[in-house]
Amino acid sequence: MNNLKIMACVLALLPAVSFGQESGFQISGTAPKAFNGKKVYLDYTKDGFPASDSVAIADGKFSFTGAVEEPTYSRMVFDPDGKGKMLAQNIGDRLYFYLGNEHYTIGIRDSLRTASIKGSPLHNAYVAYLNEIGGGFMDIIDAGNKAFAAVDKDAPDAEAQYKAIHEKFEAKFEDRRVKELAFAKNNPNSIFAVDALIDAANKRKLSEIEPVFRKLSKEVRQLSTARQLEARFLAEKSVKIGNKAPDFSQPDIRGKMVKVSDFKGQYVLIDFWASWCSPCRAENPNLLKAYNKYKSKGLEVLAVSLDDTKGRSAWLKAIKDDGLPWIHVADLKGWSNEAAVLYGVRAVPQNYLVDPQGNIVALNLRGEALHHELARIFGN
Repeated sequence: MNNLKIMACVLALLPAVSFGQESGFQISGTAPKAFNGKKVYLDYTKDGFPASDSVAIADGKFSFTGAVEEPTYSRMVFDPDGKGKMLAQNIGDRLYFYLGNEHYTIGIRDSLRTASIKGSPLHNAYVAYLNEIGGGFMDIIDAGNKAFAAVDKDAPDAEAQYKAIHEKFEAKFEDRRVKELAFAKNNPNSIFAVDALIDAANKRKLSEIEPVFRKLSKEVRQLSTARQLEARFLAEKSVKIGNKAPDFSQPDIRGKMVKVSDFKGQYVLIDFWASWCSPCRAENPNLLKAYNKYKSKGLEVLAVSLDDTKGRSAWLKAIKDDGLPWIHVADLKGWSNEAAVLYGVRAVPQNYLVDPQGNIVALNLRGEALHHELARIFGN
């Protein structure tokens, strides 16, 4: 199925010094009473972990309360048809916004996409930012997918139409990235400058992004998303063949802390994966074959999952279903997994082979390449 396959893992500008807001957020929503009983979902980040909440509309009203440490890119999902959150969050009625410790008044008339949002200076600043750079990322994705869906797949020129649509929307994203870089350069005190650079970095070289990042204000560079981007700069320079593998510590499935340095004196393959990652699951039998062959010769596998707190059960089930006997760890922060951030991981599966001295000796070994490298090291 053709659609936009563009990776994303977010002008009155809100200055960095306003991070410390009220003690918590309050979202007060209204909707026609015809929607009574329908669910509204809220996804955001709290203490570095994914957080979720849900509520049913009652008497034409709904509300959420909570608190965040800093403004966080968030998603609200409205499910008027009762299809369930999973389907609604992918193709249904969604609103992407920044959640801060403010009071939001949201008025749904027929759709969350067209709802009015009042009372939040942060949201007003975010809307102004999006207008300056050419619109929201997911809005462009949705428009592209709608254009793809409108093509008659049996038309003789269907492939040419798909190609033209893809090129059109790739051009939109490229224009957006140019504007994002300009925004970050011109607005070093804006929290949105970090999101602009993160998105631009998906296609631009990090060496082009870093000088702009270094000129952001100190307060902005203290944002958790900024620290993750800064870790990518460091990882690109240091996480490479011949260098020491960065040490980290994470809990295994029983809560015991495990460190990379625990494996000093033997070869360890640090394997980043997730239960929801189909290519990871497809590679597991190959990795299991290699593990069984070379474990007695000194090979260990340290699997780091990018599942989050909501996916803990799926993570444990995947380990059992795939029969994976090696060591598994996760901090359950999803793409914000601290080990993944430290290693600059932007896609899974991804792995690093570390020698007994703690040096990285190979990267991204999969399929026959894994067996070839291990045979070279351990012999057949």
